[in-house]
Amino acid sequence: MRRRERLTGFFIIFILLTFSAYSNSMNVGGRMLQSNLQSDSEKQQNINNFQERNTATNRDFNKINNSTKQKEKTTMETKNKTENNNSDTADIQDNSDRKTEKNLNLNSDNNRDLKINSPREENNGEKESPEKTFTEVEKKPLIKRVKVHTVRSGETLWDIAHQHGLNIDSLIGANNISNMNSIKPGQKFKILPIKGIIYRVSPGESVASIASKFNIKTETIMKDNNLDNPSNLKIDQELILRGAKPEFSYKDRLDQKFMYPINTRITSYYGPRWGRVHEGIDFAAPMGSPIRAVSSGRVVYSGWASGYGYVVIIEHQKGLRTLYAHNSKLLVRNGESVGRGEVISRSGNTGNSTGPHLHFEVQVNGRPENPLNYIHR
Repeated sequence: MRRRERLTGFFIIFILLTFSAYSNSMNVGGRMLQSNLQSDSEKQQNINNFQERNTATNRDFNKINNSTKQKEKTTMETKNKTENNNSDTADIQDNSDRKTEKNLNLNSDNNRDLKINSPREENNGEKESPEKTFTEVEKKPLIKRVKVHTVRSGETLWDIAHQHGLNIDSLIGANNISNMNSIKPGQKFKILPIKGIIYRVSPGESVASIASKFNIKTETIMKDNNLDNPSNLKIDQELILRGAKPEFSYKDRLDQKFMYPINTRITSYYGPRWGRVHEGIDFAAPMGSPIRAVSSGRVVYSGWASGYGYVVIIEHQKGLRTLYAHNSKLLVRNGESVGRGEVISRSGNTGNSTGPHLHFEVQVNGRPENPLNYIHR
């Protein structure tokens, strides 16, 4: 009996334990299922969130990509337009260059034709700068286009003249040549742009009188020397006379002998003085001393001249004159003939003078030369 009761008790306890274990197992399984369900839900939510973020990212990427493509497209269009513009510009520039080159060639041909027909280019033998047009060169007076030739060893006057397309007369007409057969290396000669002479205006002269003297048209002198008004001609102004020949030849120079205008000492010689060229010699001459003609000739001017004061000019032969300045009294008139040693004036202090003296010049072919090459005691 007791044994049965014990077995029944054990069986009941076993059943209770079994039920309790089953209950616990069901509770744990439920919780795990609930946990798994919750985990799956969270995972699904995370997946959804990820997909949403991925979609947004893709959408942003697509926007950026589209924006980049649009920028690239715009850049390509701009580049193409630039290239097209550059191409058009290059074509225009190329056409412009071709036109410019054509015009330059045409101008070059025209200038060459003009230079061929121009006596100064033919005579000078040297090319003008390509930067200067023919018109600009023509506006420049001839006297401003005079060049200087430095004598080299072995050269003669004939060599120099031939080299520059000139003649001996043009060299003599522009330079003080005391000895044609004895020129030295280093000696300098003026080279005219045309055949002609350099002429210095003396007191009493005008464009008309100079033109008549050398049988040249007044218009030619005015054009060659850029003279707008003939009345603007100044004393001592240098002109180039186209086609004129020296009136006083080299042979005449050798034969000419002058006396002294006054027998006193020389106080200032021909040459550089006070920053310029002193174009004569000065003699000491107390006020009122007699001044004599150095040779026979004809008075071409007697009167007042700026700078010179009272002055007398005598022409001894064509191309050879003497000038006597700063006088106090004039004793001869224009056109009067005078003899060698005749008193023509009295010394003084008129014009640009620092004291009583005689300023004496020898003018050869219109240019002053050293009087000591011509006067002898």
